[in-house]
Amino acid sequence: METQLIQSQVEDHIGWIALNNTRRKNALHNTMYEAILQLLDDYEQDEQVRTIVIKGNGGNFSAGYDLTQGLPDPYRDFVKDLSSATAKRLWYCKKPTISMIEGYCLGGGFELAMGSDLVFAAEDAALGEPEIDFFFTPDYNSIPCLTIARKAKEMILLGSVISGTEAATVGLVNKAFPSEQLESEVIKTCDRLASLPSETVEVAKVGLNGALDAQGFKNAIAYGEEIAIYNGLLSKTNPNCQLFYKTAKEKGLKEAIKLVRDYTQSGQKGWKKD
Repeated sequence: METQLIQSQVEDHIGWIALNNTRRKNALHNTMYEAILQLLDDYEQDEQVRTIVIKGNGGNFSAGYDLTQGLPDPYRDFVKDLSSATAKRLWYCKKPTISMIEGYCLGGGFELAMGSDLVFAAEDAALGEPEIDFFFTPDYNSIPCLTIARKAKEMILLGSVISGTEAATVGLVNKAFPSEQLESEVIKTCDRLASLPSETVEVAKVGLNGALDAQGFKNAIAYGEEIAIYNGLLSKTNPNCQLFYKTAKEKGLKEAIKLVRDYTQSGQKGWKKD
């Protein structure tokens, strides 16, 4: 399945999925999640595809969910069927999945990227979960499972945004590279996976996921979904939330963001907060 906002290509044993909403820094629409889910099904059945890579066109992975769409409604269906469901589909796909991150990788975009088995980022990429400013908590709350507890609380409670270099240091991505090397390094990894027996790679992935689930990963993700859904219901009655989304719809997202946060990037230190 391909739409104007999602592009796909199979080339040299790699199934590419490219977010293509470049006008909005690849902000995610519901139809984009649906297209990704369908492509994962298709690639899983395609014997030519040995690895699936998800990336963003135009220099950004994804700036998150497109907030100008307003609040997803019903929010439970959005989380269970689309946002968290897509990240989980990447995680439990039979074939290895890789996220290639450059530029912005935030909120829903960050959660999508974290669903992959392997994650590689540009050193100067900006990663994080800033949606606490927008009255939301992560739908796919993988950070506490992937990094240390203090860093997880810092990123989610403060909405901190970190560089690709720091993300590699704290275990949220496998490696960070200069942006001009990123794609070639991802392709090297895909070539290595393609050189291995596919059946063994599939079984190894099942074993890894089973071990992580035995340690509580699946339950942690499910709990995070319920918290996100509960918080979504709270947001519906929050007058400040209504003002934010009314401003986003009428005046654009930049004006809405000014109500809550200064998103001026400052070197390698992430985004600053007033």
